[in-house]
Amino acid sequence: MRSEYKQWHEVLSAEFFGSGNALRSTVLYVDTEVERELAERIGTSLAQAVVGELNWGDPDRPLFSRIQSECELWAQRGSAGPPPSLPVLALSVLAATCMASSDGMLKTNFYGRWIQLFGERPSSPRANKLEHAFQDVAAMWEELDTWLEDTGGLYGASTVSTDEFYWKIGFPISQALVRGSDRQILTRFFATTRLRPNSPDEVSGRELLRRLRVWTAGRDRHLSPRLMQELASAPDTGDSLIASLVKRLADDWDGTLHEPEREHRRRVIGLRLVIADRGRRLEWLAEACDGIDETRVAVPGGRTFTLHKGYGDVYEGLESLHPSWQQLGQGLRLEGEELVLEWAPQEVVLLRLHPHLGEWVSTEYFEPGEQHWILAADPAVRAVRSMVDALGGRTVRVVPAPEPGWKLFKGVRAVNGLAFARTLDRGGDHAHVLEPQIRPRAALSGGLRIAPEYRVGAGVTGHFIRGGAPDLMLPASDSSDGRVEVVLDGRTEKLRADPRVPFPLCLIPLDEGEHRVGTAHSTQVFTLHDGLHEGLPPGTGMLGYPCDGTARSELHDAAGSETDIRGADAPRSIRLPRTELLRSSVLEAVLLDPHGGVRQAKQQSVPAWMASRLPAQALGPCLEVEVPDGYIWLVYRTPARWSVRALAEAEDIPAPAPAPDDYAWAYAVLSAAQRIQDPAWLGYVEAAEAISGRRGA
Repeated sequence: MRSEYKQWHEVLSAEFFGSGNALRSTVLYVDTEVERELAERIGTSLAQAVVGELNWGDPDRPLFSRIQSECELWAQRGSAGPPPSLPVLALSVLAATCMASSDGMLKTNFYGRWIQLFGERPSSPRANKLEHAFQDVAAMWEELDTWLEDTGGLYGASTVSTDEFYWKIGFPISQALVRGSDRQILTRFFATTRLRPNSPDEVSGRELLRRLRVWTAGRDRHLSPRLMQELASAPDTGDSLIASLVKRLADDWDGTLHEPEREHRRRVIGLRLVIADRGRRLEWLAEACDGIDETRVAVPGGRTFTLHKGYGDVYEGLESLHPSWQQLGQGLRLEGEELVLEWAPQEVVLLRLHPHLGEWVSTEYFEPGEQHWILAADPAVRAVRSMVDALGGRTVRVVPAPEPGWKLFKGVRAVNGLAFARTLDRGGDHAHVLEPQIRPRAALSGGLRIAPEYRVGAGVTGHFIRGGAPDLMLPASDSSDGRVEVVLDGRTEKLRADPRVPFPLCLIPLDEGEHRVGTAHSTQVFTLHDGLHEGLPPGTGMLGYPCDGTARSELHDAAGSETDIRGADAPRSIRLPRTELLRSSVLEAVLLDPHGGVRQAKQQSVPAWMASRLPAQALGPCLEVEVPDGYIWLVYRTPARWSVRALAEAEDIPAPAPAPDDYAWAYAVLSAAQRIQDPAWLGYVEAAEAISGRRGA
């Protein structure tokens, strides 16, 4: 091999397969700009270096025989470092990046650009030989892909992809779709769509393609024109080049931004929008990163926020950052040395009730059958109203949002499968917010649930009343007839069903007991019962925490074990103290009675026996307040505001009767005076104003 070719091999190896790429997705992206920059270091172009290694003289030997011989020798010596074919592969990527409708060529003409790089005339004998020899180049691509897989990510994770129709030229085209700048933007996309790092089975390639189209709909995310063209023209399947490439990038994403200049140090999280207090308040929510319990982020050129990992694995510290119309519509980015939080600008936001927080939180996809809220900017309200009206079902309520310039649609559901499919097929500027997740496997949704499943490892989705069976969400069909083969209790039948629309199992007469439904690749188990039986379904009460000196944090079946911590049956004569839980840590909290009494509420200390036996993560930061008899209000302060909570029903709250000098009581009441408009509370506010001398002032 000539020195120029060896130099190109060394430079390409260091640039794309160096130590900085270890355990990260690597893309051999070489366009005209990259080639020019690297050529300045070497003194010769990439094409000249490759041309010098071609075998034009011996017609009985392959055109790339010299390089093939070097690859064979490389393999015999243990495949140390990248294969010697690297400059040839890089040149084929350069040809793929030059594919465009110009110079009398169509944008699909790869071989025309490939021949052009070698300086040969189209349709000449040498041009024909270059085209036929590309089969050997495709084999070199397969060799590179295998080598990257065999080395376990030491030199980077492979993103080499192709498709069945254009399998030879698909290899370089797959590397030409994503520039370095695209990779940084795609890591932001992975964060905003809330993918979990290094989770290859979480989301299918087809679903990633759908989410990327939604993310780029109506917004310039500054992805390269070539990538956007491929995204627009790719078929809605998981085996297209773009879907395969994005899937491989997502599978190997480690949760950091693609920032080589920062050594890929910074983690990135997509902010969620929360609509709290039944639609009266907006908040930002950031889910906590593993390994970052406390950090600082700032608005570029603005305020700094200190974040602490709190209850529910979310960050506390953003309470004073109130979402504004500018942030919602133009985006928000908070940056720190360790962490970046980002909200992608949206004109229409879909929200679903969070199973743990109990508030409405922005989500990535619509769940047919479930209730949603939609937050829409005023210019989009008319289109959104028309869209949700087309779904049929119950009337959707439209109310002013907490932020001026936005409206809130409450109670959006899709219960009519035919109307739902028609609405999606009709399309529109904001139809993407109604797109359900494209599932790689069957799932159950909705239903009239009697009880969840508590047994660890039981594999039961839930327990439902007979006649109220859940809906079956089918995976997308890959067959030509669009049918999905469904198995129900051992019986198989092919269904022609839109995978976006749930199939109602309640229409099938099913007996009481356990049922298994799904496809050959994924099944779900659920049970049906004729009524609310005494107790829980059989076996669900036999639970405990195994204890061999230290209690484990996971529940297990406790049948026949003597060393499990289980629940206790307390006699009715024993009266347990009343407690109130606050969802997150507070700065201070007080209990108030009607007679001017004030009692400081403090975090209960953890008993020594508990601290020594339970793991640290089991001791959460929530405030547990013990309420003595007679106290009927809880007033507490967070970094953002004062709040108040009634501890008794309205009819059980007596009229206030404080003494004229109960100033501490009056101060506590007035701190949260405007937080609720309950008549009973307003009476206490009047009494506090009388003590402080404010009334009538």
